Amino acid sequence: MKFLFDASSMVHVIKNYEEEKALRLLSDSCVLDLTKYEVGNALWKEHVLHKAIGGKEFTEFLDLLRTILLRTKALSVEAHDLSKVAEVAEKERITFYDASYVTVAKVRNLTLVTEDTRLAKAAFDHIKTASGKDLL
Repeated sequence: MKFLFDASSMVHVIKNYEEEKALRLLSDSCVLDLTKYEVGNALWKEHVLHKAIGGKEFTEFLDLLRTILLRTKALSVEAHDLSKVAEVAEKERITFYDASYVTVAKVRNLTLVTEDTRLAKAAFDHIKTASGKDLL
């Protein structure tokens, strides 16, 4: 493992790459345990609230998410690291969710893959970052 994908990058990969390419990109990578909920929620919003994707596309994206999750390693914030997450969130003025990605990437010496430019800027002093587009 050398990459930690956040929800923004997972959504980007799911929506923009064919299944085989997405799986190849994500092989030997990891996500946080909360990523599946964030991605599922983002896809749900696009389907139900914004009507940007249809039911069939929503189902296909969820199927790809399931396949990806079965092939990537899910990491968690360890209980003893919660204060580190809080420090990053406070110092960088980012959500606790986003600070969780930064902290886990730092503790595990991973590159955070994110499409969120605000998060990438906040993470700059802590870890290496990349975007999904950079990896191809």
